[in-house]
Amino acid sequence: MRWENLTVPNFVAAVEKCEGVGIVPIGVIEAHGSHLPLGTDVFESHWTACQAAEHEPALVFPAYPYGINHESAHLPGAIVFKRELVFALLQNVCDEMARQGVKKIILLSGHGGNRHFLPLFVQTLLEEARDYCVYYGTPYAQGADDVLETDETGHACEAETSTSLHINPELVRMADVPKEPFTGLERNEPVSRAGAYSPMDWYARYPRMYVGDASKATAEKGKALAEARVEGLVELIRAVKNDEVTAGLIGEFVKGRSEPKNPW
Repeated sequence: MRWENLTVPNFVAAVEKCEGVGIVPIGVIEAHGSHLPLGTDVFESHWTACQAAEHEPALVFPAYPYGINHESAHLPGAIVFKRELVFALLQNVCDEMARQGVKKIILLSGHGGNRHFLPLFVQTLLEEARDYCVYYGTPYAQGADDVLETDETGHACEAETSTSLHINPELVRMADVPKEPFTGLERNEPVSRAGAYSPMDWYARYPRMYVGDASKATAEKGKALAEARVEGLVELIRAVKNDEVTAGLIGEFVKGRSEPKNPW
C-alpha cells in the first residue's frame, strides 16, 4: 500500500492491515552511465517495495531520494545532500511514521552508497529510547546473479540495466550504452590492499559511474533479478512482522545503559 495514495480512513485501516510495518525505499539522484536515468536507484527501490507489499501487506513510504552519494558530485545532475541533513531527515521520517502507528520500519536501499550510512543510522538510534524498531534490509534471493554474463557489476552495469529494462523500459537508452566495457581502474589498489577505505574508494575505480558491460543487459535477466529481490523482501517483511525479540532487547539495553552494572 502506497502511503501517498491513501485517504485518511484508508490510511488507518492500512496501518492495521500491515500490522504496523512500513518500508522506506531509499535511493539517490545521480549519474548512471550514459544510458540510465538519474533516478534509477529511487525507481528500483520503490518498485521493489510496492511489489513486495502486494504479496505481504506493508505501508510503503513515498519514493525517497535522500541518501548518501557524495562520490557522484562531479557529474551533471547529481543532487548531494549534506550528511547531517540526511541523518536528521531520515530520523524525522521514522519518528513521523511511528507517530502514525508504524512501529516497525524497514529501510530498503536501492543504492550501494548507502551501505555505510543506513547501518550507522540504525545503530545510533540507541542514543535515545524510542517506541519503535528500525531494520536495515538487504533482501536478495540466492542464485539470482546466475543469469548474468558479466562478472564486474555494481552500477549502470548489466544487472542494473537489466532491472531497469524490466521495470522502466521507456527510460532506458540502450543505443547510448558505452561502446566499450569499463573495468575498474583500481587507482587506489595499494591503499585498498593494505586494508584502508578512503573518500576516493569508488571514484578511484569508476569515475564515470559506469561498471562493466551494460550491452549484455536484457529485460528477461532484469525480470529474474527484480523478482528475486521482491521475493527476498517479502520474506523480510514477514520476519519483521513476527519479530517479538528486538523491541524487548532494545528496552533491556536502554535500561542497562542508564544503569551500567558488572555482568560478571
